[in-house]
Amino acid sequence: MKTANDFLTEIDYLTEHNGIVKTLQYYIDGSRAGNSDLMRPGFHPDATLVGYVDGNLLFTPIKVLFDWIDENGPAPDIEPDFASIEILNTIAVVRLEIKQWSGNLAGSGVHMSDLFNLVKTEDGWKISQKLFHWHSQQM
Repeated sequence: MKTANDFLTEIDYLTEHNGIVKTLQYYIDGSRAGNSDLMRPGFHPDATLVGYVDGNLLFTPIKVLFDWIDENGPAPDIEPDFASIEILNTIAVVRLEIKQWSGNLAGSGVHMSDLFNLVKTEDGWKISQKLFHWHSQQM
């Protein structure tokens, strides 16, 4: 049975929602610029990356993402869309769809579906895991 403490007030929800969007903006800005230093503040130091790369399932520290972003370079035309944001007190899940990825490694016109798990820390919301699906270029 849920108690009153299990639900965020509308004001609290908007505050947390805005904090989560701000955290994801680090990822978006770093992706656009091809600069992982811009996205690092949004990630917890122990964050992980999970998804398929060339048909192989990858479970790895988030540094692999940072290295990929830096090697890929700028993707100035990405089109991020927040498909959903679910907040449950100190945890959250965000589904972010990004179209028009480009760059040295991505090629052009790529679509990426991401699920981000976030945790609220003393320093604000931090991404603890990025789960991704790389759509084929035909989609």
